This record gives sequence, C-alpha cells and structure tokens, in this order.
Amino acid sequence: MSGAIDQSFFGFFENIILTKNGVWLSNGEEITHEGTLLAFSRNIYRCKDGYEIRLGNERKTIHVEDTTYFITSIEGAPELGFTLRMNDQRVSELDPTTLQYKPGRLTCKIPDPKTDINEEAKFLSAAYYELLKYIVHDENGFSITIEGKKIILSKE
Repeated sequence: MSGAIDQSFFGFFENIILTKNGVWLSNGEEITHEGTLLAFSRNIYRCKDGYEIRLGNERKTIHVEDTTYFITSIEGAPELGFTLRMNDQRVSELDPTTLQYKPGRLTCKIPDPKTDINEEAKFLSAAYYELLKYIVHDENGFSITIEGKKIILSKE
C-alpha cells in the first residue's frame, strides 16, 4: 500500500457550501444524492470558525450562506396551527410568535436537537408560499392569525 494521501477523501480540497436557498454544493456542483443531503443536514455543528459537518471521525468546515435549517413543507391550517418539516426530515410545531418576515425571506425559530437552543429556520419556496396564502394586508400592514393569535409580520 502506498503512503500517498487520497486527496479525494472527504475533507481534502473540497469546498462545501450550504446556499441561502438550502442547496448543498461541492466545489460549485450541486449535491443531489438524497443520503448525502440528509447526512449533511443532520450533522451540521457550530464551531469556532463557523460551521462544520461531523460524520464519524471526519470533520469538514463548510460555508453557510444564511442558516442551517430550512423548512421544506408545512401542514395544517391557521385555526389549528402548522406542522413544519425540515431539511433534516424532523417535524416540529410552528411557534407563530417566532415568525419574522422581510421581503422574500420568512423565518421562524425551531429547537436544535443537538443543543436545545432555538435556531432560525428559513421557509423554502413551497412552504413560504403555502403559509403566505393566509397573510392578511390591512391599514396596519401584513399579519397572520394562527390559533387565534394575530402575528404582525410587517408594518406599513
């Protein structure tokens, strides 16, 4: 066996990015393998330099453009509340008091299973538009009422 380093091994010369739209890139190419996407999404950790993926004994520093959690779909109704499905396939109940809206960007807080700290999760397009169907616009701005609680998303 040669003493040469396998430079294609995870961690060597690979630039991994999690884009602001929840897309994983490796050296500029989109990662599409479902198992890899799930493994990466479930194994992101904060570190002193930002974020890293930890798989077994391997660690790889990655670049995160926005947030590490993305909401891929929602189920429910304003009267009953909403259930969120995340990019790591976890399911969580929406806490409507944590919703924050800026044009083109809707987020909420969800518990991080590794730390129990509430982390920001960004709604991807399908979930974003599904929830925005229930937005009301009046003289005070944009709001949504979930489980009887009116949440102001932006003021006029």
